Amino acid sequence: QAQVEQHQAQVDEVKAECREKCDSLERRCGVLEARCGSLERSIQVLKKDIGWTYKAPGIPRSHWIEQGRSEEYADNMEDFLRAIKSEVEDIRKRGEGWSCSCLNNADAPHSEVLLPHFKELADAIQVSSGAEGNIYIDNIELHTKVIKQLFSAMEGRVTTLYVESMAFPAEDVAECYEIIAGSVRSNHALERLTWFGNRIPSDDQADLFIESIIDNRSITNLDLDFCFHQSEANGCRALVTLMTCGRPFESIHFGGNGLSGIDDVAAALATNPQLGELYLDENELNDRDAELIAHALKHNTNLLGLHLRGNDITSAGFERLRNALYDPSSLNAMESCNHTCWVDCVEENDHYVGGNYNDMTPQQRRHRKLYALLSTRHAECSNARRFNAELGEGPYTLELVPEVLDCIQRLSADRSAYAPLPLSLVFELVESWKMPELCGRR
Repeated sequence: QAQVEQHQAQVDEVKAECREKCDSLERRCGVLEARCGSLERSIQVLKKDIGWTYKAPGIPRSHWIEQGRSEEYADNMEDFLRAIKSEVEDIRKRGEGWSCSCLNNADAPHSEVLLPHFKELADAIQVSSGAEGNIYIDNIELHTKVIKQLFSAMEGRVTTLYVESMAFPAEDVAECYEIIAGSVRSNHALERLTWFGNRIPSDDQADLFIESIIDNRSITNLDLDFCFHQSEANGCRALVTLMTCGRPFESIHFGGNGLSGIDDVAAALATNPQLGELYLDENELNDRDAELIAHALKHNTNLLGLHLRGNDITSAGFERLRNALYDPSSLNAMESCNHTCWVDCVEENDHYVGGNYNDMTPQQRRHRKLYALLSTRHAECSNARRFNAELGEGPYTLELVPEVLDCIQRLSADRSAYAPLPLSLVFELVESWKMPELCGRR
């Protein structure tokens, strides 16, 4: 029976290794397929672009006036078209390391006459060399055709994509999200994705978008601020999916998404996901949510930063969070605190003593906290009494005395500038804790 179990364990181990290799190969195949598709599109563009010039026809000022637009509107459109042409020429000239920010015009609703200009921009992005482009789309309505052209061209070319308050044609929202999700999934150059202030209309679109982000393991920094409303798409569900997907993120910004009642989010945080920083600003979080987060932090050693500004957390909730980082009730309680995560609303409190300072390692923070606790007790001359209560008074406790004294010296290396010298703490213990028993035993 033992041999059968041993062989089964070996088989399971081999299966796990094979699954891991298969997953890795599938990811690499996906990257290669995306690159091939991008190269094919580039070849098609280059075939037409021998002796390239900006071919999109000019739009006379009179076109906008005849549509009943104002002189100011016509001025704005002329500036908009000049910006597109200028950035197309810059991308063509620069080739790599380019940045595009011309798509930020709220006064430019969809118009068929603009399509050739958007195509010039998409073609320029498509034939740019390398994968170091940045594109910023802000406060503009883009037609489905334009979205398809631009997002296809970005694949393998754009490392930073910033999209804020982009409007879609109401009847094409589902199709637009399918196009965008497909591009996000295939763009293995993409490292930072910001989707800010774009309300996701339903859980179906949210699931599609979130799954595309998870599938693209190149994305390590994600900003989904002000994208969810609980009456439309469920933000808590989307965040939990991201946190429990099993792949690493350096940061997730998830502010302004109305997350009050975050039981599932806190439970996901307690599983110790591979997440560096989490931004939950302006989410209507309350003291109960703070208590759930505090409990989760006790089980998390990966999160380096937690941002909670602009919520409805009172002093009671802050106290719960503080105790998750610095609990002076006992040595064991302090030892089991979170020594990894910097929490903004706690650490920036002027009256807060102890915590996870930015410029220290988790071990240094742990040392400083324990030394601070011993220093506080020293000011009350209570270390001996507290040690008796926490370590017991049996004969085995004598064996711990040299270890405790040595530990004080080691912890003092990371003490704060205002903490007493270790000699003061040692003198207190030598004077009042176990010394007669220890000397009598010798």
